[in-house]
Order: sequence, then C-alpha cells, then structure tokens
Amino acid sequence: MLKKFKDTFWPSGLPDKYPFDKQSVTINGQELVLRKAELSDSNDYMNIQEVIYSKPAPWPQDVVDTELRNKNALYLSLLKRNHCVAFIGVSLSNPKEAHITNIAVLPELQKDGIGHLFLNQVFEFCRKYNFHKMSLEVDITNESAIDLYKAFGFKTRTIHEKYYFRNHHDALEMVVDL
Repeated sequence: MLKKFKDTFWPSGLPDKYPFDKQSVTINGQELVLRKAELSDSNDYMNIQEVIYSKPAPWPQDVVDTELRNKNALYLSLLKRNHCVAFIGVSLSNPKEAHITNIAVLPELQKDGIGHLFLNQVFEFCRKYNFHKMSLEVDITNESAIDLYKAFGFKTRTIHEKYYFRNHHDALEMVVDL
C-alpha cells in the first residue's frame, strides 16, 4: 500500500516532469551553482529557515522532504561550495497559476540580487510550461520583499488576516500575469 501511495505522488523511473538545467552564476564575484533541488538539500533548507525565522522553522523537516519529492513542484537550490545558501519553491499543481511557496536566502547574501535571480528563473521556467499567472503570500511587514515583488509586477489580490501562525501577521496575497 505504501509503495502504491509513493508511486502516485513520487513516481520513480519516469522522466522528470519539470527538468531544470544546472547553471553556474556569479554574484558579487562569488561563483555559485543554481540547480534543481535534491533531497540531500533538505538539511540545508532547515538550517536556512532556522537562521532566517528562528526556531521552530515554519516548515518542519518532513514537510520539506515531501516538497522536495513533489513532482508538481520546482525547488531550486543556490549552492556555494556544495552547500545550499538560498532556495525557492514553486507549486506547479494548478496548470494555470504557479505559486511561489517559499524564497529563503541566508542573511549574509540578502540584498545581493538572489531574489531577482530566483524570480527571473521561475518566470522564464513557468512561461516555458505555459503557466498564465504566478502568485505568492508575503508577510505584510516584509517591506523589502514586497518592493521586490512589485518590481516584478506583482499586485495585491487580497489580504489574509493573521495568516502567519508564528507572529499572527497578515499576509498579502500577490499575483502577476506571466
């Protein structure tokens, strides 16, 4: 029964539904690698979350592992010396609207253009697969993230009151046409 469940959600032996080619990128003179996430990135994802959000991480280890196996999602890892320093996740389960589930960058690399890199990559990727819109939620107090999203054309669709369980902040749900 477990094998049937796993094959339904994480089929093995099939071609990758959403392939992504590994790339070398240079940011502020640093050589980094951008690639599709692997399950081995899971611990780095947890560490990044704990540094950014403090404990407990918003997504527990089992959720991260499940998402990294999800064939209807794209997770990209940015690596520095073989360790993940930033990641982005995009749910691709709605054939018309992709949804950014998470963007996380270690504090020492924030404001270096990694958010721009990630958004440019997922916009191009989602257009390639004929998604029409992209959405996300952002903490209403995260002004730098909101400014970044607005620069990419995101508009507020609605406000979710007390959306975040950790601090009870509201979230802006934002959307952009691709």
